Amino acid sequence: MPKRDRFLLAILLTIIGTTIGCGRGPNVVPVSGRITMDGQPLADAAITTQPMAGENSNSPGPGSFGKTDADGHYELELVKPAKKGAIVGTHRVIISPSSASTPPVVTQEAADSYSDDPNANRLPAVRRWPASLNDGSLTLEVPPGGRDDADFNLAPR
Repeated sequence: MPKRDRFLLAILLTIIGTTIGCGRGPNVVPVSGRITMDGQPLADAAITTQPMAGENSNSPGPGSFGKTDADGHYELELVKPAKKGAIVGTHRVIISPSSASTPPVVTQEAADSYSDDPNANRLPAVRRWPASLNDGSLTLEVPPGGRDDADFNLAPR
C-alpha cells in the first residue's frame, strides 16, 4: 500500500475511532416518586438531584430536577440535555419549598376581620423547613432500570 494511502487510512480510522468513542453519553433512566411531610402530600416543592462522583468517575454528569404536583408526585428531568430521568448512580438530593419566595396575599376579608386585640391577629405557627433537606445529606439511589418509588416522607423541625 502506498505511503499516501496508509496516511489517509490512518486519518480515516482516527476519525471513526473518535466518533465511536464519543458514545451516547450517560445512562439516563426514568425516576419519579412522591414527597410528603408528616404523611401529607407536599405540593409545589422543588427537588434537585446531583450525581455523586464514584470510584470510576470524577465527573458524574449533569443533575436532575422536578417539581411536585398537588398530590406530591414528581418526575425528574435531566438539566442538560433536557431529557426525562436521571443518571444511574447515587445522587445528593435537595428539597425546597418553591413557593417560599411568594409573598402572602392579604385578602379584603382578612383586612376586614382585623382586631385591635393583639392575640386575635396571630398567625398560626409555620412549620420550619428542616435544614437537612438543603444540606445534601439526603441521597437517592438510581438503579439501571430507573424507579417510580423514589419517595421522601419528610418531618418538619
